[in-house]
Amino acid sequence: MMHTCQQAAAAALPFALAGAEQRARLLDGVGAGLDGVRHRLPRQAASDAGVDAAVALRQHDTMRAWVRSLAAALRSTAAGAGQRTVPLGPVAAVGAHGSAYGLAGIYAMAALAAGCPVLARAVPAPSCTELAGLIAGAAAAARLPDTLFALVADDETLLAQRAVRGVICRAGARPVPRLLPALAELDGTEAAFVLPCALNGRAEFLGEQLLAQPGACPVVVAIDGDGFIDLREAIIDMLARGDAACTARPAALAAPSRGEARALEDGAGALEDGSVQALGDARDGRAAPFTELSAAALIAQPRLAGARPGGLLVRCAGADELLALAWALGPLACASLHMAPGDAALSDQVLPVLELAARHIHVNRFGSALRPTHAAALDAIARFRRPVFHHADTPYAA
Repeated sequence: MMHTCQQAAAAALPFALAGAEQRARLLDGVGAGLDGVRHRLPRQAASDAGVDAAVALRQHDTMRAWVRSLAAALRSTAAGAGQRTVPLGPVAAVGAHGSAYGLAGIYAMAALAAGCPVLARAVPAPSCTELAGLIAGAAAAARLPDTLFALVADDETLLAQRAVRGVICRAGARPVPRLLPALAELDGTEAAFVLPCALNGRAEFLGEQLLAQPGACPVVVAIDGDGFIDLREAIIDMLARGDAACTARPAALAAPSRGEARALEDGAGALEDGSVQALGDARDGRAAPFTELSAAALIAQPRLAGARPGGLLVRCAGADELLALAWALGPLACASLHMAPGDAALSDQVLPVLELAARHIHVNRFGSALRPTHAAALDAIARFRRPVFHHADTPYAA
């Protein structure tokens, strides 16, 4: 482990000195490599992660589009003058990475685009090893150190290395040491605020779209009124059909008092009373992928949002509770605001609170899934660079 970190540290300076065009060529090489293995790498990744081959193929094509967007963003910034920035340095990607597409993620590729070597924790899966080799080959072709991307086996030892200057966090990762910049990958855990007129007009559509997002594990916030039952039933129906992308995991905190939390069953479409042992547990002892919870309970214990086993449907008594919850849930990587023309007055109150709480805000669409746009690429690269200021010496007055 120490030897790998030393190699990353040695690669940091020449990588930092590489211009935007050279880093764009690195990404071009990665993209060409992905094109060359499209016929087989998705099948291997699907086997590694235990997912359908069509899902892995979509992940492959999304990664390819993301690499293309990052390269285009680098070329656009190379031509313009702006504030001088430098890479953070070696970055650790911690948490479980079961296949090549989880390993690269959104931010690992962005860190490379920014000029940061990446040390990624991975399971010994063939697709992960092949992707690492593909990146090393692209680095050599771009005349960059081929050690700028490496696989490691242990999070705890990795985070203890002084060479690491930033962390990409995945679900289930160990706590990040203080003072290290940490970025949470977008993994479907956004907070979605559905305002009353939008809820009344398109509750079923929103429920279906919400649970169709890859890896969806959202907090869905709405005022209890017209459309709320329809939203709840849309979620239950998606779970019953097996169309929902969300998956349950063990809960870390006990559920609130009786009547404040109810597991949304994915079988008969019934609601189980909240007298369960852990948040999201259904009556047969397994964790429910979605739980309904009162806003008052979540405001009183906001840690439930991070420790939940699956998605949360949060029931607000009124606009005041919705606004209080928008603040209590922060800081957020991603939030979405769903509104109709009749929601204008309330949205004017909610949006400023969300701007203080979340980095990314999406209006009338769910934003947790990666969209490889130019703006998203510029933002992701900027997260791995910091401004540097040069202060010239001022001669003493005669």
